[in-house]
Amino acid sequence: MKVKEIMRKNVITVDEDTTVSTISKIMTNNRIGSVIVVVNQKPIGIITNDDIVDVVAKNMDPKQVLAKDLLKNKKRPFITASPDENILEVSKKMVKNGIKRIPVVENDKLVGIISDKEILTVSPELIEILSEKMKLKISFVAKPEETISGMCEECDEYSDNLQYVNGRWLCEECREETSEEPEVEESEED
Repeated sequence: MKVKEIMRKNVITVDEDTTVSTISKIMTNNRIGSVIVVVNQKPIGIITNDDIVDVVAKNMDPKQVLAKDLLKNKKRPFITASPDENILEVSKKMVKNGIKRIPVVENDKLVGIISDKEILTVSPELIEILSEKMKLKISFVAKPEETISGMCEECDEYSDNLQYVNGRWLCEECREETSEEPEVEESEED
């Protein structure tokens, strides 16, 4: 299946001189998790919820920080997809780069956006593949003694308090249930 078959064509964009304060209002009003930054109709970057949270966490003034300031400080390259690209390839790009959304660009023009939600809606079998790849990625990023955010491997619920227990990332509730399970000794039959 090709990207153009499932991408969203209506994409919210901002120019590089838009403040983070304005961007956050645009994202809230449109109930979206990102906007694409464009210069002369050419996409040059993406601003996500995480970028806005980072501004606040660093005590920066959202009314003073511009989109171009955020793009300068991004550690990841700006990843795009072609409308004719296969969704499996795009999902691999997402996992490899740790991103959830990819702008779709054709002839230097923004023509859409594709997210993990669209991919998983049309290709649920990729859920298992993406899940396994994300687990591998987490093992490289997070140390077992750390607490991370993500999906619990026992109950499949989101938690900001996952801890690594016996080879799996578990939420607090599942960790408690695991520790409460009595050990059953097998009895020998006569």
